[in-house]
Amino acid sequence: MKRHHASVAVVDRGLSHTYAELDALSGEIAGGLAARGLGPGQLVAVHGSRSWARCAAVLGIWRAGAGVVCVDPALPLPRAAKIAGFSDLVLRADHAAPTGLGRVELTIGEVRDVPLEAPREGSVGYVIPTSGSTGEPKLVAVPPGVLADLGDWHVRHWAHDPPPHTLQAASIGFDVGYEELVTTWLAGARLVVVSDEERQDPFALLDVVREQRVARLFLPVVGLHALAMAAAFEPDALPDLREIAVAGERLVVNAEVRQLGVRGVTLVNEYGPSETHVVTQYRLAPERAAHWPDHPPIGRAVAGARLLRFVGGGLRPFARGEEAELIVAGDGVAVGYLGDQELTESRFRTLPYHAGGTLRCYATGDVVRFDGEDFHFVARADDQLKISGYRVEPGEVEAVLHTVPGVRQAVVVAVDVAGSRQLAAVYTCTSGVGTDAGQLTEACADQLPAYMVPRRFYTLDELPVTANGKVDRAGLRARFGTATTA
Repeated sequence: MKRHHASVAVVDRGLSHTYAELDALSGEIAGGLAARGLGPGQLVAVHGSRSWARCAAVLGIWRAGAGVVCVDPALPLPRAAKIAGFSDLVLRADHAAPTGLGRVELTIGEVRDVPLEAPREGSVGYVIPTSGSTGEPKLVAVPPGVLADLGDWHVRHWAHDPPPHTLQAASIGFDVGYEELVTTWLAGARLVVVSDEERQDPFALLDVVREQRVARLFLPVVGLHALAMAAAFEPDALPDLREIAVAGERLVVNAEVRQLGVRGVTLVNEYGPSETHVVTQYRLAPERAAHWPDHPPIGRAVAGARLLRFVGGGLRPFARGEEAELIVAGDGVAVGYLGDQELTESRFRTLPYHAGGTLRCYATGDVVRFDGEDFHFVARADDQLKISGYRVEPGEVEAVLHTVPGVRQAVVVAVDVAGSRQLAAVYTCTSGVGTDAGQLTEACADQLPAYMVPRRFYTLDELPVTANGKVDRAGLRARFGTATTA
């Protein structure tokens, strides 16, 4: 940071803030946290929208050695409370009303103090919520080395003349948001904060990208498609854009996306669960844009990740042509799930490695195929879904639906409707009780983030079952939409 003191670190609502300002504000936040006894081994929740102050708060928490928990103000209060539940302090924007989420709560301005001289090191960099099958979100604790390794990898592999000026556009609580911060600041580039209105309007986003000379974007698949469609109407709108990294769900390349490549944009398909962050990438070079596949591979390992399979009681690399569940090992594996030691021990295991010794690893639940060079996503090994880049356990949504009076059974599946992937809830009612979609939508909206609220509701007299007596989820997907697997 010292090398780039005079350079712009963050642009927010047209105001530029230098690395010197970022250093000063984050140092004062770190000092205030340390003065209150907060540091390594503790968590600080940041409740606020994307902003300059929020960026500085995240960095200040890291400098104090504490872990960051970002809480989206748009979340229903019960959900936000669960996510912030393990935090030792809640920080909110200076002019925001109290959240009621923590025993101790301060504004960012109130926490500032004498700057912390030397940064401290903790065991947790950030905590990310992900959907849980029990009806409660799982809170994944990720060590700081994961972001450090990923950021270093990005810096070493940036091969373009423009600095990697990058949008801060990821949804709050999505791990890509941390990737945006770290990869940009390690390169001494500019982080451009966008509002919710701008990120949801592809034409407004085009304007920001052009005006701020943005060279790199991190987008979910739906965001990529929207931007590509908008760019088709403005051929000269992206003169400085060099790379778009896509993550969160299976990448689909259409004609408009290929046109971005024709104009010189490299498309990077990233893959990685919340429990590891990014572990693979596949680059689609612009000179071959006309031949980009509809469903690109997820690629090969990045940032020191080890991609293995479980065979005969131990781990070994994939052989050419093999198809199996992907096991990720290495320093990029999360610490575990906060408050759930049993689940941590079942999903994060230390197993023998074929060449000797043991490796701590995480079983992704994703079935992949290895072609000798790259990995290809095949399917989920369970019922887990991906919606708008977020991992969704149907059981968490189903648990809310079952609390609604009159609902006897409820099943949640993902369907493709007119090219859009949506959650659909299929339910049966108890005798003599009528329950409509409005009641179900309201119940979900009160408890769950927006991406987990089903868009479609269907009522049946009985749910179909398979020959072994289980609910026929595949049949429901086929009946109410086109089944998807990624």
